[in-house]
Amino acid sequence: MFYEKELYHYLILHFPIALFITGYLFDLVFFYNKDNFYSKCGFMLMGCGIITGIISIITGFITDNTLVGHMEEPFPIWTTHGTHMIVSIFIFLCLFILRYYNDKSKKLYFNKMFIVLHTLSILFFMHGAQMGAKLADRL
Repeated sequence: MFYEKELYHYLILHFPIALFITGYLFDLVFFYNKDNFYSKCGFMLMGCGIITGIISIITGFITDNTLVGHMEEPFPIWTTHGTHMIVSIFIFLCLFILRYYNDKSKKLYFNKMFIVLHTLSILFFMHGAQMGAKLADRL
């Protein structure tokens, strides 16, 4: 039995939230522990979060087109859940690319600036997720 196409966003949106936050926690452990296992886990979780985030954005457009309609006015970013999440996934993609090239060059990229950027990205992402919960009357 299949769900209505509008409900897939509600089923998928939990994956990027869990993956990004868990990856961030692994990165924090690596920052203090310096065990490469945690770095690899954080890297893979961020990559999976980006993939599921893109899928969540696609299903979000389907849901918005059918039920909500808030993307008719996508700006300002702070008040529109869809635009907020698109920018958030783009920020994580930039961090992922930066991390990939720094890993490839064998430079230590996990300095304080990367952790600060990652923390700000997580906070920005969580704010957008909270806006989506309000939009869906979950809060």
